[in-house]
Formats: sequence, structure tokens, C-alpha cells
Amino acid sequence: MHRRSAAVFVLALSTSAACADDGIAERLAACAACHGAHGEGMRGTEYVPHLAGKPAGYLFEQLAGFRDGRRVNASMTWLVQFVDDDWLREIAAYYAALPPRSNAADTGAAQLTPERRARAERLVREGDHEHGVPACSACHGPDLAGVEPGIPATTGLPADYVVAQFGHWRNGSRRAREPDCMRDVARALSPEDIRAVATWLSQQPNATGLRPAAAGSVVPPVSCGALKVEATP
Repeated sequence: MHRRSAAVFVLALSTSAACADDGIAERLAACAACHGAHGEGMRGTEYVPHLAGKPAGYLFEQLAGFRDGRRVNASMTWLVQFVDDDWLREIAAYYAALPPRSNAADTGAAQLTPERRARAERLVREGDHEHGVPACSACHGPDLAGVEPGIPATTGLPADYVVAQFGHWRNGSRRAREPDCMRDVARALSPEDIRAVATWLSQQPNATGLRPAAAGSVVPPVSCGALKVEATP
């Protein structure tokens, strides 16, 4: 993003309380440029996730992470580096209330062999107990639609974005509240398994628009700090 545009956006964020007459969607135009007009994601942005319908607590934690150095992305840090918690919570609540993305991110351009597809599905549904890897569905919900207040949906994400996030967890440039279960999962999986799971997830839709499961409805098999985030009012 152009530095001047980013500076204008930061100014808008810092003066948001004085802009009550403006719709929040207008004030989040810079977000829409990458994440879609309704947070639904955009084609051609393989390293940018959709935001719509994800738990507000999760979205707040990610925004605060970019601001506070737990996540590394120059554009995101530039946009939120001077933003207070109240406005970050407002942004998070806005995107959380939007309809979840229903379409798959990739429609089959990246093909998996039958063996790699079967391996990916086993990791998603059953995990790999020998290597200490819990099933994705054990934490992200049986439908992978996420869990309140801090576990996101994993469907509809571009494969390259998912692979990149695993890389960030592995090298420490993305960190969550301790115990950081995703860091441990990322380090236990092989690069081949990461790519297979990412590709499989990218091809899964949320056709019925399922929202994240209620807090407490999923008991994860490992201790995970993401389930302890505060819900956004």
C-alpha cells in the first residue's frame, strides 16, 4: 500500500471517535482493498485471508498482534501501529458480524494425488498421534467453521496463505498467547503435509454459511491459549 494512503488511513483510525456520522464500512476502505468489500476475500490476493464471520475475539487478537509485534506484516503494522484497543475491537466486531465466506478459495487448480489427499483428510479429521499433531477439526470445530471466542474458520483460505502462516509459526514471526498450540503443530508437521493440508482446506467451501461454534462447545485435545482470548463486546 502507498505510504501516503496508509498515513491517511491511520489518521482516520485515530480520529474515528469524531466520525460518528460516517459508516464504518467507509472508514475501513483500506481494509476492503485487500480483504474485500465485505471481508469476504478477493481473487489475486493469495496471501490475504477473508475476515467475514470469524470470531471477534480472534480478529482483535490478530490486529493487536500486528500492532504489538506478535505478527509480522509491514503493511498491517503500518496501519494499526498507533490504534487503541477500542477501535480495534470495533473493527473486529464489524467483520465478525458479516456473513461468513461460503466459497472455497481454490477450485482445484492445485491438484493433490489420491495419496496426498487422503493424508490431508486424515490430518484434518484424525490428526497424527504418533507425531503429536491433533486433528484440525478437534480445535477449529467439526465443520472447520471456528469456535468462539478465538479459533478461526479454516475453510475458504488460499493455500499459499495457509502455507505462509505455518511458516511464520515455525520461525517465530507469528506468535499467539501461550500455550501457542499452532506453533507446536506447525513444527511437528512436515513441509509436504503442510502443503497437502493447505491445499485441501483451500478447496473446502462453507456452503451453508456456518458461523463459529459457541464458546465451550469444543474441548480441544491440547492446551491452547487461543481459546482463552476475551470475547469482543
